Amino acid sequence: MKAFGLIDFSEYSESTLHMMKAWIPNQYVETKILHQLDFHFPSLANHDLRLKLLYDHKRELLNRWFKLSEEIFGSSYDIPFEILEEPIINYLKKNDEDSLIFMGLKGGGILKQIFLGSMVSEVIERLNYITVAVSRTFKDQKFEKLVVTAHPKFGFNEKAFGKLINLLPKSVQAIEWISIAREGEDESTLYDYLAQLSGKYSHHLEVKISVFCGENVFFKVKTYFSESASQVLVIQKGGRTFQDKIFRKFLVNDLVFDGSTPLIVLPL
Repeated sequence: MKAFGLIDFSEYSESTLHMMKAWIPNQYVETKILHQLDFHFPSLANHDLRLKLLYDHKRELLNRWFKLSEEIFGSSYDIPFEILEEPIINYLKKNDEDSLIFMGLKGGGILKQIFLGSMVSEVIERLNYITVAVSRTFKDQKFEKLVVTAHPKFGFNEKAFGKLINLLPKSVQAIEWISIAREGEDESTLYDYLAQLSGKYSHHLEVKISVFCGENVFFKVKTYFSESASQVLVIQKGGRTFQDKIFRKFLVNDLVFDGSTPLIVLPL
């Protein structure tokens, strides 16, 4: 298993690294931090000057990484750092799909309307990795619970979720399986489906099942999430959260952007 953290040295990068620190400490995971080079040469610079400017810029990036790494991980935790001149998507495509991608959620206002922000959306849509997305307000919270959304009408990648379970931080003590019943959907069918899924992954964790239905269903879900700041939301790529505009706007924007709930997207 590999884990890649995508950073750009903005405030979002700190959130990404804090999430990595919380999620994969002491795990046998090959970890690497990636930064895509974004450097523009002066139009009149000759070849030698361009080489010098590029060298100086990369050296500055390395120094910034060493400082940031020590602030978050400490001096004893050595994580490889790579500066990419090729697009990050192209680089990641060369790796196997048994990987986790950690990255910060950027955007607000109109960017929320297109789901997660351009880079996160591109990684999710073009790659088939487990993707962990974190808002800039996330610091170093301890996780106590996974909240997993699932619905019988949409697929659920049990293999990917099994890998995720094997990497759970020790602080996670519970998994809650949730589904939202729209008008005309049978609540008992949703409950039975969640019960079947939960039986495969219970292990030593506390398991709870919740089906939200009736009037003001989104308000009920938001209230539920607001009662705890120590949980992570897990959704399925291609599931209702992706395909339904109302679900996408609510679960992602209200809970992840505004509620600072970390988001994990399972691949197809």
